[in-house]
Amino acid sequence: MSSLDIKIQNLERQNRYLTRAVIILGVALSALFLLILSAKPSQNISGEIVAHSIKIVNDKGKNSAQMVANPDGFIGLFFKDLKGKSRFGVMMMPSGKTAIDFSGNKHTRLQLGIIDGKNGEEYSLVLQNSDGKPIWQLPVSNPY
Repeated sequence: MSSLDIKIQNLERQNRYLTRAVIILGVALSALFLLILSAKPSQNISGEIVAHSIKIVNDKGKNSAQMVANPDGFIGLFFKDLKGKSRFGVMMMPSGKTAIDFSGNKHTRLQLGIIDGKNGEEYSLVLQNSDGKPIWQLPVSNPY
């Protein structure tokens, strides 16, 4: 065999290897492409957080916001200051009535809401002193 024949055989062998490699690579890329196209989002990923309570705190764990759903049906969102004292709260009772509390250093100072009162559904507006004793509140129920 001449050196030209040997070179041609080497080129033909390399060409066969190269052709096989391109075909295998093409099939693999096609399969990967089809796999990506047919992939569906995981059914385990939820768009919501489900918990009984969520608490957000600063780096020192002092001031916080907490959302709570109690087993007795009360739901609330509460905010505490750097000393851990409750300062503001929004609550919903089991009946669906709502109330807002603004607190001072020791006690709630202002309560506003729609509550279940003696005569059914009533407004609630109470101003309290620093000892938590009412200094003014609605004198009568507000039926509607």
